[in-house]
Amino acid sequence: MNEGFAWWLLVLGIAIGVAVVWLIMLRLPRTEADLDEEELAREAGWISRTIGAFGGVAPEPLVEEVLELHHQYLQGSVTEAVGVGGLHVEDEPEDEGPEESETGPKTLPATKTAPLPGER
Repeated sequence: MNEGFAWWLLVLGIAIGVAVVWLIMLRLPRTEADLDEEELAREAGWISRTIGAFGGVAPEPLVEEVLELHHQYLQGSVTEAVGVGGLHVEDEPEDEGPEESETGPKTLPATKTAPLPGER
């Protein structure tokens, strides 16, 4: 094997190595662990502005808290559900059912919901 051919193989190997690393980095999705606090704040700001552009209301601190809760959920550190005001779901008072009036039981209006994926 001559010296020119060896240099050509070295350059080709480096080029292929760079291409493979670039493809892997491009194809691998980012995970929650890749985000630092600063990027989390930027993401929350972007989400808040995007929801606001469509007429919704989502303050940045709320979005940051939701993103942090989502991160905890993905880590599997969620052991029980927490309800309104920090009460655990088990601690919340149970609804005693619909109130009855002179015209009969009080009912809530029906709401139309979208079917879940796979349902028709």
